Amino acid sequence: MQLSFSFDLANNFDMDDEVFLVHNIVEEMNLGFLNSAYSNMGRKPIVEPRTMLKVLVFAYLNRKYSARDIEDACKYDLRFRWLLNNGKAPTYVTINRFRNLIYPFMNDILTQLVELLIEQGEVDLKSIYIDGTKIEANTNKYTFVWKKSILKYQERLLDKISKYFDLEEVLSSEDCRKIVMAQFNSIRNICKSQNIAFVYGQGKRKSDEQRKYELFSEWIDKLEKYENHLEIMSERNSYSKTDNDATFMRLKDDHMRNGQLKPAYNIQCATNGDYVVGIQGFSNPADMRTLPVFMDNILTRYDIKIDRIVADSGYESEENYLYLKENQIEAFIKPSNYEIKKKSKNKKDISRKENMTYHKSHDYYLCYNDKKLEFEKIVCRTNKYGFKSESKVYLCKDCLNCSSSNDCIKYKNNSGLKRIYISERFENLRKKSEENITTKEGIIERMNRSIQAEGIFSYIKTGMNYSRFRHKSMDKIVAEMKLLSIAINIKKLSNKIRSNKLGFIKYKEAI
Repeated sequence: MQLSFSFDLANNFDMDDEVFLVHNIVEEMNLGFLNSAYSNMGRKPIVEPRTMLKVLVFAYLNRKYSARDIEDACKYDLRFRWLLNNGKAPTYVTINRFRNLIYPFMNDILTQLVELLIEQGEVDLKSIYIDGTKIEANTNKYTFVWKKSILKYQERLLDKISKYFDLEEVLSSEDCRKIVMAQFNSIRNICKSQNIAFVYGQGKRKSDEQRKYELFSEWIDKLEKYENHLEIMSERNSYSKTDNDATFMRLKDDHMRNGQLKPAYNIQCATNGDYVVGIQGFSNPADMRTLPVFMDNILTRYDIKIDRIVADSGYESEENYLYLKENQIEAFIKPSNYEIKKKSKNKKDISRKENMTYHKSHDYYLCYNDKKLEFEKIVCRTNKYGFKSESKVYLCKDCLNCSSSNDCIKYKNNSGLKRIYISERFENLRKKSEENITTKEGIIERMNRSIQAEGIFSYIKTGMNYSRFRHKSMDKIVAEMKLLSIAINIKKLSNKIRSNKLGFIKYKEAI
């Protein structure tokens, strides 16, 4: 005799449970692109795409990231059973296939969620708080390839090839490869025409043709390998062999607690109203290089005018200041010398340009000993990323007999004269940003950045127990972080609903 039970699953948990919020939010979204993606597979899905998205978001919200864990939850957890409408539970293969299928659409899904939060008055996008963190990649820490080592080995090989062929100068890698390839083809044809048999093993004597054949073949393989390494690295200094997008970075929270280099990604996050409004990954460990690309992604997604960007000193550069100015966004970036200037040691340092007096009418600086540093020339510089900047050079011609020259000239040059470099455009932009952050409003903005932007990463690593990526390649880890951000946003909204504290959040100073 077979027994069957019929009951309403929704009656088994509270009506303010997060599962209902996930269901309602996903139902509000326009997910037509998911149906079109499934239609290309040529078969009807086991679980409807919208339902699968609910399951995946709710699983991440409950810190279930493994496809097998999600499969078990779909079988035995009543809330997952309710999302599936008591239908058949998807297998871990189906879950993984769906997750890979929706990765290209995660940007659109996160944008729709943020727009829903804007409609509800939870987000306004007026002030964007930005911060970055490094999360370990899913690869072994001993799979490193270092750019300096590759360049050193390549240089040695090119020098060896140049000496072997008695070349007058060391040629480029491509030119050397063409020469070696020509010689290799020539010796290979000789071996074929003369039916020279290659021998191997102890006691066998190789012919001169075989030795040359093997030598040239080895050189060609090495040249191609070095070029491949450098192409993968591009502007980076390292990469991982098993995840080419991962770069070796110095992590603060590594298990050895000694700041060792490990394969990782630089994750940039933008918050507003205590919600994640944008998140992106970068292979470059420097936060300074990420701002324009990251902001371009946010500006193209939302129609609301962003008034200001609040960030720490790691984002300060002339290029970033100019980018924000061109996009009519106020910079609330902490200058890198902001804390240094406050120290009494640096206030007494006569070598620093900040401690010299500038006379604008005659365009010269006056040092500690009342000696003039007069305008000498303009220096134009272009960094390795192509950004051009100009600096005015001021020179003091009366340093040789100065009693304070040892304290003033920190880095001795051939002339023994003091020079300072002033980028007027950068100094003006920096001054404006410093004025912004020192106002009462600026102090509140900086406090919100510390609480919201830095708090998100603490919540991801500790609260959501996500301190190491589970996937490889940049596309997948960015999509994974966006899926995690969707879960975090819904969880935050659920907590506010439960505590009856709905509305836009901006932390104020304690009175």
